[in-house]
Order: sequence, then structure tokens, then C-alpha cells
Amino acid sequence: MKTTIYYFSSTGNSLIVARELAEKLGETVVSSIPKTINQELDLSADRIGIVFPVYIWGMPVIVSKFLKKFKNIKDKYIFAVATYGGFPAGTLLQVEKQLKEQGSKLNAGFGVRMPGNYTPMYGAISEKKQLSMFKNKNSKTEEIVKSINNRIEKIEKNFFLTNLLFSSVIYKLSIKNINNMDKQFWVTDRCNSCGICVKVCPVNNINLIEGKPVWQHKCEHCLGCLQWCPKEAIQFGKSTAKRKRYHHPDIKVQDFMN
Repeated sequence: MKTTIYYFSSTGNSLIVARELAEKLGETVVSSIPKTINQELDLSADRIGIVFPVYIWGMPVIVSKFLKKFKNIKDKYIFAVATYGGFPAGTLLQVEKQLKEQGSKLNAGFGVRMPGNYTPMYGAISEKKQLSMFKNKNSKTEEIVKSINNRIEKIEKNFFLTNLLFSSVIYKLSIKNINNMDKQFWVTDRCNSCGICVKVCPVNNINLIEGKPVWQHKCEHCLGCLQWCPKEAIQFGKSTAKRKRYHHPDIKVQDFMN
């Protein structure tokens, strides 16, 4: 049975989960959402998956835009996997609601906890804790694969009040300003004009001007530029300079190069 998995990832958590699912499911094509969002999709596979990170307790903007392609799909098994550092709140319910409004159905939804990468609030957790999370992730992907193979229809949910507060109130207030949050990025003199930030940006939001990155205010707030900067020259706000960066250890920057 053929499967297509579309993923959005900036520091590797969702990419590694997508790859693991593909390997365990077999006969699976893995495609990048940023690279296919402006293309006509091949939706001929029996099972279609979406793997993405939770942003501000909800879907990234680019994922919501991508899902608009999923209209009136009646005969496919559609599943979503949301990776998260804190908790997913009502993210999967957002996916379910959008697909339903478009005449399609989310058959199954799963959450996979991974190390967080939101350096404006915290530094990377210890490698020991990361390894523990990766071990739990392996077990969870095994469970997900079993559910997919058995075409189980189940969407993992959090408490109603948690969903209401975080995914309905905070998410809606924050996500409308997400594109302009890049105004808080700045660069130290360690920048060597390598251009990696330009190449890893999933929405082509960064230009090098006089050798330094300049953000163009269509940001997804994925922090890929900050996490992959080899000189740790890119900062956000006042708190990131001394905090440890994070990307998944088995994912390379080349995986995100445009």
C-alpha cells in the first residue's frame, strides 16, 4: 500500500519523524512542504500524511496554506503527526477542522514529543535528555505505524480548556503577527556572510545585503536561520546570545538547503 508523507521542518525533528515513518511503512514517498506548496500534488497514494512542528500551540502558517490543497478527498486515509516540545494543545483539532471545512477528513492524528528549539525562551536541553526523548520517539513512531497500517481512526486530544486557551486564544492572537516577528532578528559581528541562513529559509525570507542577512517580513518563525548559523551570529531579541542552539543530531544542514 503506497503512502505519501509531506513534511515541514526547520531543525530536523519533523523530518526525522517523517523519515522513520516512511522507513517503517515501506513504499512511502517523503516530500518537503515548502518545495511542493506551489506545485500540483500527486494525491494518488492510498495514505497521505502530514508531519510538522507545533508553533505557538497550533499549525505553522505554511502548513495551513498547504492543507488548502486537500479539498474533497473522500477515499484516502489522511493522518497528521505533530512534533512538539511543550504540549500540542489543540493543534491536531485545527487540522481536523480545516480539512472538514474543505470537504476532506483527518482520519488520525498523533503527537510526538521532541526537544524544543525555541531559543528565545530557553536553551537546548542536555544531550542525555535528548537521547531519552529520541528513545521515546522511536517507540511512538512504532505505535503510529501500527495505527496507520490498521487504518485506525483516532485523533489524540488534550483537555478542552487547554485547547481553548492555547490553540484558540493565544494562537489566534499571535499567529496573525508571525510574519513580522522577524523584526527582532539581528546579527553580531561574527557573521561571515556564508549565506546558509538564506539557503535554509523555507519561505525565501532572507536576503544578503552588503554581506549581512536582512529579513523580508514573510517569516514562518521556524528559527532555522538562528539554529543553523555556524557562527551563532544570528540572534533574536535580547536573550538568545548565551543560549545553546538545537538541531536534530542526525539531520544535516544540507537537508534544508534551497
